[in-house]
Amino acid sequence: MAALSGFAYETYYLGIRTTRRFTRVPANVVSIVFFPLIQLLVFSQLYKDIVQLPGFGEQTSYLAYLAPGQVAFTALMAVAWSGYGLLIEYRSGYLDKLRANPIARWSILAGEMVPLFFQAAMMAGVVLIVSLLLGAQLVTGVGGFLLILALSGLFGVSFAGVSFVPALLTKSEQATSTLSLLLFPLVFISTAFVPQALMPGWMQVVNDYNPVTYVIEAIRTLMVTGYDWGAIGTALLSMVILGGVLQAATLWAFHRLAD
Repeated sequence: MAALSGFAYETYYLGIRTTRRFTRVPANVVSIVFFPLIQLLVFSQLYKDIVQLPGFGEQTSYLAYLAPGQVAFTALMAVAWSGYGLLIEYRSGYLDKLRANPIARWSILAGEMVPLFFQAAMMAGVVLIVSLLLGAQLVTGVGGFLLILALSGLFGVSFAGVSFVPALLTKSEQATSTLSLLLFPLVFISTAFVPQALMPGWMQVVNDYNPVTYVIEAIRTLMVTGYDWGAIGTALLSMVILGGVLQAATLWAFHRLAD
């Protein structure tokens, strides 16, 4: 019990430092929300008549269809380059100082990971609020709003390993940023922009196994139709599986770096 409370104490204070490092640079917030907001504002107007295609079913507003995908995309953007922070600590020597202190090594990694939940949730919340101001609906009200933030935060943490693993293994900002770009095709080969029925055959096959789609559909039901616990459960399961694999890889890479 003492070890667990010590781990939580260390993670809390290291997490505060990580959060301060993030908030000291306003460009961090701008770079995360800028692209999703541009897509939301431009595409919702440029392709507003696309909902007349049969694949959209009873959907009458492309803004309402587009918004959930941009919320999920924002959560991804919030963690896409999250490994950079650990590289900065490594190159400055601060990571070595932490490892020399009598604290759990996993607290160092947890202090980087836990704030990502709140960063992803908050940034997704910004895009969600803008969507609502533009006219998108949220039929589940405040409860649905909070659940969307929770899903976005968990989604971000589950994908964070995509940035942490290459950062820890290569110790290279260039390699980390290049591999993080692999997140973008996952968004475009999902139901973020069009329903699966309108995708080419090969893309439909990829979409069937795309975890981004599961999260988008869970958020979409919360915004448009109501609480669909089947869709929400599927999204959570996909995050558990993906997050388990990527977090295990992150732990291994961090252990390799620490040794």
